[in-house]
Amino acid sequence: MENALKYLDSLKIFGIKPGLERIEKIMSALDNPQNNYPTIHVTGTNGKGSVCAMLAEILKLSGKRVGLFTSPHLESYCERIKINGENISEADFAAQIELVKNCGVEATQFEVLTAAAFEYFSRRKVDIAVIEVGLGGLYDSTNVITPEISIITNVALEHENILGDLKSIAQNKAGIIKAGVPVVTGAEGLPLEIIKTVAQEKNSPLYEIHLPLTTNHFSLNLRGEYQKFNAAIAIQAAKILNINEKIIRAGLESVEWAGRFEIINGVVIDGAHNPHGAKALRASLDKNFPTGKRTWIFGALADKNFDEMISILFRADDYVIVTPPLSERAATIKILCENLSARGIKNIGVENIAEAVRLLKNADGDVKIVAGSLYLIGAARKYLA
Repeated sequence: MENALKYLDSLKIFGIKPGLERIEKIMSALDNPQNNYPTIHVTGTNGKGSVCAMLAEILKLSGKRVGLFTSPHLESYCERIKINGENISEADFAAQIELVKNCGVEATQFEVLTAAAFEYFSRRKVDIAVIEVGLGGLYDSTNVITPEISIITNVALEHENILGDLKSIAQNKAGIIKAGVPVVTGAEGLPLEIIKTVAQEKNSPLYEIHLPLTTNHFSLNLRGEYQKFNAAIAIQAAKILNINEKIIRAGLESVEWAGRFEIINGVVIDGAHNPHGAKALRASLDKNFPTGKRTWIFGALADKNFDEMISILFRADDYVIVTPPLSERAATIKILCENLSARGIKNIGVENIAEAVRLLKNADGDVKIVAGSLYLIGAARKYLA
């Protein structure tokens, strides 16, 4: 496992390189294992991991052997590759990474992980795999599959330096739509119009989701108001697959997905990592904890719109402990603290996540929250458990 991690870390220097040429070479060298089982392909600005988790649970309860590939991980790379809810073992993970490495293709870290997942699912003879897009859609390395269903949860501004403006982002995400393959989306406005156009061009049936799950008919194990909308998307996809309502209901009642309005020892943990996610978290907090002082641990990546995130998340009397996510892309403590102070929000900056959690536990406050980046909450979870 140690050698696999060293190799994956070494690939970070290649950064993000959209395009399918490298992944296609790797998959060809592996005899295209991604074609050996049906798939569901999921993209979107937010909610795609939650929708993947819901569908994987529903499919498992329907009697399927289900592969699940998601990103990023919270604590271990092995979280990214699961079969029926069980992480790939460290030994199998290391073996899969070595197998892909030996293909001799200079690839990005995410391409290696994608190929490792696809080959592992084939080797372990899954009945179906739920695949989450890493970035965008059209040129994402997962886009070498022809799925049973394409899902675009929603579309908002993200990674503008790579994907461009909202129109370009929507076009990129619509790039997972394949000819004749049903599409489910919760997108609205301009992105929805773009998705409609692409679906029509490819003769792909389009299912639009405009309303959240109604809890009169279903009970959802995941907290957070935004999860009700994600659940409506998952329900529609499950219906397309002809899964009966009883199994869908059971799946939603039992699904687990760490780091999304998760509560650990009284602390709310949420991976809100962009303005769209920040709005969803703030709405859930205001509904579930409308009163009382809020104390936060907050950190964000430099390439996210953290200025807008801060304006959305925090109230005037909040207290914020700023600490950087465990990523080379982390925004500095200095810039985040200056932003908060300029808004009159009390804050303190600490370099160490363990110290930040200690301060949070000992701080005053009726509601305590960790948010701003999945890389942050992944590091915080082990100190809160």
